Amino acid sequence: MVYKITNGELNENCYILSNGDNCVVIDPGYAYEQIIEYTKRNNIKILAVLLTHGHFDHSKSGYKLQKLGIPIYIHKDDADKLYTDNNLSNLIGAHFDYYHANILIEEGKLCIGEFCFDVIHTPGHSKGSVSYIYKDNIFCGDTLFKNGYGRYDFYDGNYYDLMKSVKKLLKYKKEGYKFFYGH
Repeated sequence: MVYKITNGELNENCYILSNGDNCVVIDPGYAYEQIIEYTKRNNIKILAVLLTHGHFDHSKSGYKLQKLGIPIYIHKDDADKLYTDNNLSNLIGAHFDYYHANILIEEGKLCIGEFCFDVIHTPGHSKGSVSYIYKDNIFCGDTLFKNGYGRYDFYDGNYYDLMKSVKKLLKYKKEGYKFFYGH
């Protein structure tokens, strides 16, 4: 089951993917309180936090969740965003508690408990943007939106990389996968 929480000033989407008594949180953004409330109400244990990229609006609550002992996963090329201003929080003067991810990932298989994902490196919005495929669901962060694609004019964004990533993801759309967007 996928539960969506839209949160923060930029209306970022956080997803809680549950399977029985366990879940993973994808892009917690500013949704710390809602995540905790939902998991307590449903008696679900959080196994991990998966970040599609390191921009502050997707990663802010990672600090508090990590303090609870929940491991944070991010692509190795976006890891610096969690402990530097490269997360873009300074652009709007947002407070950001710096932290380091527990596990740096690359493209390939990723299994956490009973959840097995295909991680696809989808750079362009940021150098380390990834999309997570679980069964026929794709959590694509800010690489692809319902009617467009993410920005590429921030630190380490790249238009040409983004267009390649969008093409890669659109193949899955034609095959009937369900997309879960970052905004």
